[in-house]
Amino acid sequence: MAAMGFLTRWQRALHRELDEPARGRWGLSAVNWLLVSLIMLSIALYTINPERELEIETPTITWWINRIVIGAFAVEFLARLWAAGSQQQFSGLRGRAVYVRTHWFMVLVDLLAFLPEMAFVAAGLPPPSWLRTLRVVRLFKLARYFQAFSLIVDALKTSVQPLLAALFAAALVWYLAGVAFFLAEHAAQPEKMANIGDAMWLSVMTLASVGYGDVYPVTVAGRIIAGFVAVLGLGTVALPSGIIAGAFMHRLREREQKATGISPETERHGDG
Repeated sequence: MAAMGFLTRWQRALHRELDEPARGRWGLSAVNWLLVSLIMLSIALYTINPERELEIETPTITWWINRIVIGAFAVEFLARLWAAGSQQQFSGLRGRAVYVRTHWFMVLVDLLAFLPEMAFVAAGLPPPSWLRTLRVVRLFKLARYFQAFSLIVDALKTSVQPLLAALFAAALVWYLAGVAFFLAEHAAQPEKMANIGDAMWLSVMTLASVGYGDVYPVTVAGRIIAGFVAVLGLGTVALPSGIIAGAFMHRLREREQKATGISPETERHGDG
């Protein structure tokens, strides 16, 4: 019983150190300041010297630092999972499953921050170059520590379905515009519009209002189509931006209402 009580106290103390709202004081804990420093250090090393740290035959200081960072993030992930049990709703195996479902985004970020590279390190293999790009995911870990960053992450989380719909609409417009360009331009410039794939390159350049000059419409029909596609491109780009901006403002307003203790219903009645 004494041992269990000791572990419970340590679990609660660790939870207070890792979870800022549970800490009950302003500012980051020493543990979280250390984690923020490791995040920024790993991003800085990736930016300054991305290649040599992958060389297992001739390990460098950056190679060792990256291994330490990977290990620290692995320990942090396990510690957060264990410390979450100090809350009744997350205790036990079933509670941990609830914790993972509830905090799925940050759990995924935490795993991507260390697990792929750790798998290669454990196997004694140099991580491939493309794997280095996953290190930028570590920036999303900052959402735990800074409110402005967490607002952006919350906005992205709540915008997933609308953004997928917007991306589907953009892909549909992109493909249909490519088909239209192919039909209008294939006969006039068969070498540049050999297939719909070539025409889709012109389509995406027109939608994005970026002209590289390597291909452009030469027929009257192609230029008319380009004009319509360029106008559609404005809406295609603006739609995801509007979705994210709307979600951001909604989350910001929710936090302000929570901080002031004003419910949305009370605010609507007050406006009326």
